[in-house]
Amino acid sequence: MATVSHTSARSRIRGLVSGLGRVAVTLLFIGMAVAAGTAGYAALSDRTPQAAGPEPAPPTTVAPRSIEMIDELTVTRRFTGQFEAAQEVALGFEEGGTIAEVSVREGDVVAEGAVIARLDTRLLEAERARLAASRRALLAQAELARRTNARQESLLSEGHVTRQRVDETSLRLAELEAALAEADAGIAAIDVRVSKAEALTPFEGIIAARLLDAGAVAGPGAPIATLLEAGPARFRVAIDPALADTLEPGQSVEIMTGGRGLEARLAELSPELDAATRSRLAFFDVAPEAEAPPARSTGEVLLTETRAITGAWVPLSALWQGPRGTWTILIAEPGDAARATIATEAVEILHLDGDRAFVRGSFADGALFLPGGTHRVVPGEVVLLTGAE
Repeated sequence: MATVSHTSARSRIRGLVSGLGRVAVTLLFIGMAVAAGTAGYAALSDRTPQAAGPEPAPPTTVAPRSIEMIDELTVTRRFTGQFEAAQEVALGFEEGGTIAEVSVREGDVVAEGAVIARLDTRLLEAERARLAASRRALLAQAELARRTNARQESLLSEGHVTRQRVDETSLRLAELEAALAEADAGIAAIDVRVSKAEALTPFEGIIAARLLDAGAVAGPGAPIATLLEAGPARFRVAIDPALADTLEPGQSVEIMTGGRGLEARLAELSPELDAATRSRLAFFDVAPEAEAPPARSTGEVLLTETRAITGAWVPLSALWQGPRGTWTILIAEPGDAARATIATEAVEILHLDGDRAFVRGSFADGALFLPGGTHRVVPGEVVLLTGAE
């Protein structure tokens, strides 16, 4: 039993020594491989030239401008209105009837009192002839009554007739004279109706529209033609009531229409506000020597308004959209060696005029801001200043 135990112990020792030998050989090979790799990397490093790293980017160059604060804002406001004739009237007839003649067309220049249209007056003429015949009959009856009354008064003086008979003849004469006066009034009324069967121009002007032709049946007051008064045009425009209060009668303004300016003067202001727009109507007379556009043409009156408010003008390209709908501008805070750091300042837009805006904000007078190219820099970036104004 002792011999078997001794043999078993030696077998375990030999196995342990053999395992340690294999581990040692494995570690030796690994060490040799690592050493060979290190030697090869060193050799390659010695043979390969060292490449230089990228150079740092130069700072962005910007050309800032100085903010100039002002204490008042002067703006030119534009209000759209239309040109119109000094007077405009739709000509028609007081009584209806068939139109016999229309003697004007659009664009015709007519004098004051000119006849532009006539109604068919044959019925009126027939009625006048009837009244004239009736008057002649009444006139004959009145002459007979006058003679009869004279004879009766003569007989009364001789005592051959009573006073009752004289009163009857005198009152009959008075009745016929009243009938004659009624006939005269009827004839005069017919003459007036005949005269009103002609449409006359109340002033010198230009026919703007011809609405009915000969043969048409016109109702009472139906317009036949539209007449515009000749002479200087008038410009009607609704303006801000607060601005209207600053205007003076006779004040000269400029009206833009068709790419040209016309000189005009304030004629009058409406005494009340428009119920719908809450604006005030102003009427401007165009200068007589100016060639005004056709009636109902549109134009713009230019009015200057000054407000007491502190701010500065900046180009629209300088505005940077901030968070939650706010607006900012980029400020260059100078450092040293013509360098500056970009920062943001909040602004409030007060007025827009073409490609610039009047703003106020947290910036100071004289601060440098970027008028454009805001996409090239970001807040906190260091930039190089050049051409600062």
